[in-house]
Amino acid sequence: MNSTKGAPRAFCAAKNNFWKSDMSNFRSFTLYVVRHGECQHNLEDWVASHDDSPLTPQGRAQAHEKGHLLKDLASPLDELLFYSSPLHRACVTMELMREQAGLPHTGYRADHRLMEMHTGDHIGRKWSEIPEHHHMAFRADPWNAFRPGGESQAMVHARIGRFLASIKHHAVIVTHGVTARMIRGHYLGLAPEQMLEYEMPNAGLLRLSGGSETYFKSHARHA
Repeated sequence: MNSTKGAPRAFCAAKNNFWKSDMSNFRSFTLYVVRHGECQHNLEDWVASHDDSPLTPQGRAQAHEKGHLLKDLASPLDELLFYSSPLHRACVTMELMREQAGLPHTGYRADHRLMEMHTGDHIGRKWSEIPEHHHMAFRADPWNAFRPGGESQAMVHARIGRFLASIKHHAVIVTHGVTARMIRGHYLGLAPEQMLEYEMPNAGLLRLSGGSETYFKSHARHA
């Protein structure tokens, strides 16, 4: 999902610089961050967030492809830890990816802190149906704005920080668009305005290692 759909980038800076990570040594590990494959909500431009929808045939093909790629990039895979958002679209991506890589489909931990940003009352609506004044709030301050009953990107950044503080080994992480943005931001030590520039495509794979990043684009196509 894209929390600032159709909006130019803007930023209201927090004075206390709370985005700077002061956590454990997660940067000493290699992290393979995967956004879930394309799901029906993505295809139809609905707000998914904590709602859910099945992977499309394209999304399943993307997950299979990432399993092959992960096996090439990160073997031996049995030495890695595996984490996923507990949302269906992420867990299915993880299980298809693991199977394609030659691993049992189970053997990963679902962590609630990896769930997509909560968009509150706007979950399950089309982006085009959301009243314009809500989009205006995100254009004015995309870091701190939140949907009615939802959370801001600053809040997501904080919970992703708590997740990363618990990382004790090299890991594969299947998650969502906003949360992938925050993992990258923490790892690279970025300020909010830098984080907001990043948008990972469905089934994108980002390797964070040695203080740098490498992105591997999906080439899967479904006929």
